[in-house]
Amino acid sequence: MDNFYKELGKRINYYRKASGETLEQLGKKIGVGKSTIRKYEKGMIKVSHDRLEQIAKALDVDVSLLYGEEISNDVVDVPLYGSISCGDGGAVIFEEKEGGYVTSPKDWVDKGLYFYLTAQGDSMIGAKIHEGDLLLIQRTEEVENGEIAAVVVENECVLKRVYRENGSFTLVSENPNYKPIHFNPSTDKNIRIIGKLKKAITQF
Repeated sequence: MDNFYKELGKRINYYRKASGETLEQLGKKIGVGKSTIRKYEKGMIKVSHDRLEQIAKALDVDVSLLYGEEISNDVVDVPLYGSISCGDGGAVIFEEKEGGYVTSPKDWVDKGLYFYLTAQGDSMIGAKIHEGDLLLIQRTEEVENGEIAAVVVENECVLKRVYRENGSFTLVSENPNYKPIHFNPSTDKNIRIIGKLKKAITQF
């Protein structure tokens, strides 16, 4: 097999890992077995244009990236947390999900500390965030008004737009079916902003 398909395979592998997909998951999305995906990535078999378009759609990238835009080999494993809660004394406890790392391009996490969460529910659909999406969060307790942030409320982590006013803040959903939630940090002790949303990756 010529070098074209070997280079093509490297790009499929790169973007698959960047999206957090396993060989089996990508195979299911495009209707082939994981062994076929492995062969694509190793450049062992040819990939048709139609198949490449299917792969690109499944990985949520432009097909032109698979055809040859130069990519960096600089990637990093970012932890995926299954749950986040406030412990005694206001400490935030992060519990890693089993197999909990997502391989991501290093330039996504160039400054600061990052982690992934999995979106739950439909409260942020207006921001194109859906159930099951991977959410890349930058660790911080400070966000600007209107930014989407991960907030721990009691023992639940929620994703909302945050608006501050006179020392208190309001959590606003991107779904009219959900009312804004108002908090005063001086009285509501178990509430903590833990990070702001940097990127949402759609899981098909």
